[in-house]
Amino acid sequence: MVRKQTFCGILKSIIMYTQNKPKHQQIYDNLLEEITRGVFPPGAQLPTERELVERYQVSRPTVAKALTRLQQEGFISRRAGSGSFVSPLSRMDTEKSSTARYFGLLIPKLGVTEIFEPICGRIAQLSRLHDFHLLWGDSSAHGTETIASDFEEVCLRYIAQGVDGLFFVPLELVPTREETNARIVQHLEKSGIPVVMLDSDYLPFPRRSSFDLVGIDNTRAGYLAALHYLDQGAQRIDFLYREKSAYTVGERLQGVRLALAERGISMDSQWVHIGEPQEDSFTQALVDDGARNIICANDATAIALMHTAYRLKLEIPRDLRIIGFDNVKYSEYARIPLTTLRQPCATLGELAVETMLLRLQNPRRAPAKICAEPEFLVRDSSIIPS
Repeated sequence: MVRKQTFCGILKSIIMYTQNKPKHQQIYDNLLEEITRGVFPPGAQLPTERELVERYQVSRPTVAKALTRLQQEGFISRRAGSGSFVSPLSRMDTEKSSTARYFGLLIPKLGVTEIFEPICGRIAQLSRLHDFHLLWGDSSAHGTETIASDFEEVCLRYIAQGVDGLFFVPLELVPTREETNARIVQHLEKSGIPVVMLDSDYLPFPRRSSFDLVGIDNTRAGYLAALHYLDQGAQRIDFLYREKSAYTVGERLQGVRLALAERGISMDSQWVHIGEPQEDSFTQALVDDGARNIICANDATAIALMHTAYRLKLEIPRDLRIIGFDNVKYSEYARIPLTTLRQPCATLGELAVETMLLRLQNPRRAPAKICAEPEFLVRDSSIIPS
């Protein structure tokens, strides 16, 4: 069922986050307000692109960008040769199909953070089989300075649409991630919309939220990575991550600690590093401190560390060994192929849909954490020279 909230209250919340936006977003906001106020009711045709260009005195690509976002978020449909039409789902009081459901993707930088694109692609593939529609928020277009406010705005729009469920990835790598994620969770809990989190919780390990979570077993993944070094005779393993990273970092680090403890090695606090691996001074200090066998929180961090090591004339794997997570496309083709853990994205997408459908069938069931098995891919970057 659509959650009943006063539309005016939702609209006021949205307007709070739409100040000083680019022209294409101002057009988007104006059209959305007109749609939600009923100026353009469900099924109505919007003005043509040419008419909007004249109305807002902007270029055609700017208008197209605004219309594309409205389409991606499910407010309008665009028909080649006919124009743009308001979708039935755009009004809070619209009666929806008795069978078809609408699920939203609340994922920051979708299309930029590589593992989520195939996960969501698999979810989309399953939409016809399970009779649901998938709404894609235009999160990849959000700039670094506005990502937090834009992310919250997308959440509020989904609530206004009355979606039947949300696939949610918490915000990371921005200064206000904790506050923004907490507010988003408050919005979602108040709305009563079923939520399935992907990859990471919004709370630090070992705390857990009240939402279902689908991802890999990150503790086991960290354990497997550390075991690879230990089996080669390593007595010290360092762990590197960026500040404000996803909370999966804590689980992976815990796995590293467990593997070391099994071999009777206590992980020194100086073996854990928080910083920007693309900075020469940071990487040089890390190496000067004795780090040689490094596990990075993800492939992006690992590749950045590799590039900095090359600038510092360090050879991999002779001077430095590196392991990442995710198996992004370029990891296999780096100058020295990167050892990493592959996330089973298709399986994660399938589990996410299955979990969402179970949640809809039984809203009172206890929140579940469903894990898929990662694949450890050993490549040249982590081989300790004999």
